[in-house]
Amino acid sequence: MHYEVYIDLVFLTNLLMDYILLRAVGKIFRCSRSRKRTLLGAGIGAVFSCCILCIRSELFLPALILLHGGCAVGMLVVGCGLKTGSLLIKAVLALYFAAFLCGGVWEMADMGNLSLRVFVILGTGTWLILTAWSYLADSLRIQMRNIYPVTLSYRGKNYTYHGFYDSGNLLTDPVNRKPVSVGKQEILYEMLPQETAEQLKHLRENPEELYDREIHGLQPRLIPFQSLGKGQGMILAVTLEKLCIQTPAEVVQIENPVIAFDFQTSAFGKEYEILLNSRLL
Repeated sequence: MHYEVYIDLVFLTNLLMDYILLRAVGKIFRCSRSRKRTLLGAGIGAVFSCCILCIRSELFLPALILLHGGCAVGMLVVGCGLKTGSLLIKAVLALYFAAFLCGGVWEMADMGNLSLRVFVILGTGTWLILTAWSYLADSLRIQMRNIYPVTLSYRGKNYTYHGFYDSGNLLTDPVNRKPVSVGKQEILYEMLPQETAEQLKHLRENPEELYDREIHGLQPRLIPFQSLGKGQGMILAVTLEKLCIQTPAEVVQIENPVIAFDFQTSAFGKEYEILLNSRLL
């Protein structure tokens, strides 16, 4: 039996499917990146599918499995920013399970005759269901646990996280009297080059190394703080461009927010990266 394969249709269908799957995995593991990064990761998967289609008959099964696994890892690293070993393995398994599940459901829905038009319709429907599910989950989380989606803006780029409304966080910048929220150190390393983040991390030990112009734009300083577990101390604080907090009623925008970073072991939950100051809401 002879089959005609149109490589452009193979690329487009795999691009759409991989994009949906990467967004789904990003939502599950809370590692979503920008749509451009996700599209780039999906593009890697689509190109791989086109290439493997041409050489599949020449590969042994173990080699084929290794190539597929390597492609999945590359898609997740680029599209979702996953780098941790155990989390990356879980994400790879989730990606393949979601692909198997979606593929099976879509094939059953179209009785085994999956045309491009039906594929686009089913893909769009899956995306809408995923978006609605994510919105519902976030809404329930906000209402039950005081966890809000937040966006930090710096140098024209937006970084999305989750913030916990901490009624006990009354930290204030002694210079400008602004409320101070506390973030994980990973946020600083994501926004800044590693060398710059390291200079800020060691601000107390080596203040003379603040020669980077980007560091001065952050207005870094050490502010006093007090906590139940650690007593009194000093903590690094910087000023960013904007902080947006999405509440069920409105989006609260704070210009030039002050964010502190604790480089010691802290009691952050797995579902949030920022402890929001109680005075912000």
